[in-house]
Order: sequence, then C-alpha cells, then structure tokens
Amino acid sequence: MTDGPFRNAELSHRWKQYGKDLVSDAMSVEERTTQAGHSMIGDVDVPAISGILGAIKAHADRPQMDLDVISSMDMLFDSCAKSPLLDMLQKHLFANLRDQMPLNTALDEALPSAVSDWIGMTKNRVDEECIRARDIGDMNVDDYRKGIARNAETFAGVSVNALCEALTTGDKHAFKQAQQKKTGVDEGPDE
Repeated sequence: MTDGPFRNAELSHRWKQYGKDLVSDAMSVEERTTQAGHSMIGDVDVPAISGILGAIKAHADRPQMDLDVISSMDMLFDSCAKSPLLDMLQKHLFANLRDQMPLNTALDEALPSAVSDWIGMTKNRVDEECIRARDIGDMNVDDYRKGIARNAETFAGVSVNALCEALTTGDKHAFKQAQQKKTGVDEGPDE
C-alpha cells in the first residue's frame, strides 16, 4: 500500500485500509464501522476462539457436577495458544466463576465483557497509530484531528453482539459481506 496515513505502519492491509477510510470524507460511519469489525476479526484466530467457546459450553452442559470448575477451565485455556482476546476472556470468566456463577452464566457474561475490552484496546491502538502517523508526517494535523474523532465515533458503533456472534459461530467472514462495495446502478452513497 503506497498511500494513507498508516502506509509506514506495521499493520495488516485491513488496518491500513481503515486508516485511509478514517481520513476519507467519502466513507460513512457505517462503512468505517464495518471495516473496523472486519479488521478486528482478521486479527484473531476465529476458529480457535470458537473452539474454546464450544468446549466451555460443552463442559457446562455436562450433567455431572464439576467440583473444581476453575481448574477445569484453567486446563482448557492452557491447552490453547495464548492471545490477548483469550486472556481477557479467561480473566472475565474466572472472575465470574469466583463470584459463584454457574459456568454457562459466567461465560454468557464474560464473552461480551471481553469483547468490550477488546474493542477499547483496539480503538486505543488505532489512536496510537494516528499519533505516530502525525508525528512522522504521514498525517497532517487536520487529518489527525479528523482521524481521532472519527475513530472514536467508529468504535462507539462497533457491535459487541456482532463480534460475539462471529466468535461463537466461527464466522471469520461475518463483516466481509457488509463490507463489499456497492455495485448496483441504483445504489449511491448514503445520505
């Protein structure tokens, strides 16, 4: 990629495109939000996360009583590759389990909490990239201000539920169809 404010950043093509979208007046909030969701899903191993979520659900649905559910969950998390999102999920799940929640309830509350944290962490990371791009001259001051404001607006619109659904079902293309460019003759920019 040769243009855009993140052209010199060590980011994926998806995030570089998002950087271009941030400073483009032709992109709507909805389009930027879809690109952000698509980029976030592209950053994680969706099948692995879906697998661990399925394993937790399967464990919760077993009829026998688990005397030490935290140890069982600890072994489950230890058996998979570490990632920031899984670490956040584990932290929230264990906090809920320590509050004596049943495993299904603990997971149902932990996943949206972890995804909310992930959204905030990702927003902050993009803010940092905007600051870096401004500091090295890849983004002028006006685009920087526009980028920071639009980034906040975009991430405020990212759906926790849509991300949770994509992670639960293993649909790594959840945002791809919505991200497709409008191609119909009767379709123009949103007003």
